[in-house]
Amino acid sequence: MVRFRGIFCSLLLGSSASFAALLDVEPYRDAQLVKSYSKSEELVEIPLSKIRRAGSGWEPESVIRLQGKYFSSLYKVNRNALLPDVYEHYRSQMLSSGRSVLFECESRSCGSSNAWANNFFQDYLLYGSDSSQYLLVVQDQQDIYQVLYINRRGAGDVMIRLDEVKSTEGQDTSINIVAQMDVNDIPRIRRFISSLPAGQNVVGFVTSEKSNLFTSIEAGDRLISQVSAGIGERLQSRVRFINLADLGREALGVNRISFVYVRR
Repeated sequence: MVRFRGIFCSLLLGSSASFAALLDVEPYRDAQLVKSYSKSEELVEIPLSKIRRAGSGWEPESVIRLQGKYFSSLYKVNRNALLPDVYEHYRSQMLSSGRSVLFECESRSCGSSNAWANNFFQDYLLYGSDSSQYLLVVQDQQDIYQVLYINRRGAGDVMIRLDEVKSTEGQDTSINIVAQMDVNDIPRIRRFISSLPAGQNVVGFVTSEKSNLFTSIEAGDRLISQVSAGIGERLQSRVRFINLADLGREALGVNRISFVYVRR
């Protein structure tokens, strides 16, 4: 599963001011730039929910997965900084210019800080107490996403991770993916469909791959049958499944289900 991975990005040496200008967000006072990197045509996951255990690993229940230009920066602020002040400094800037909040959480409602740091962002410097973390995801009208994660480390320093992704995919907002997950994770799929607003239905695009026994289309049909049986008759009426087989694997992954809202 593709994450915000620094190991795939080239490290850039530069000032905090120059990189902040790129993200259109001013750093918190006295913030020190620890590292920054960028990548073109990166396949990125934007988190839309708290992180949970999924099988043998950890991942958010809901994500947007897209191809785009990716920029990331990590800052450190000294231990005297107040977490709410740091968060509000970034939040107020990120919500300017008509950006909308896709997901926001704080403290234990975000899930495990260890999982965010080591499993999702893959940066141990972000690890701190579950009760001292903040996560904010915003999007603007040009399909530019910003992801902010803040936590206080055990040593007291405040770590600030700010990522920006500019989508290079199609701009047709009528087919925006609102959630994506492993097609075998029936509990998560059931929770997502159950949480939909009244009257809101979705289309579920299922990707698969061929095996020694089945073609990719046959494998996709089997996966759809398993999901349908797993979510039950009541929720089946709210989803229209479409078998993409292996046609969408590059953008959507393999053995995954991607949900799109049906216009009301």
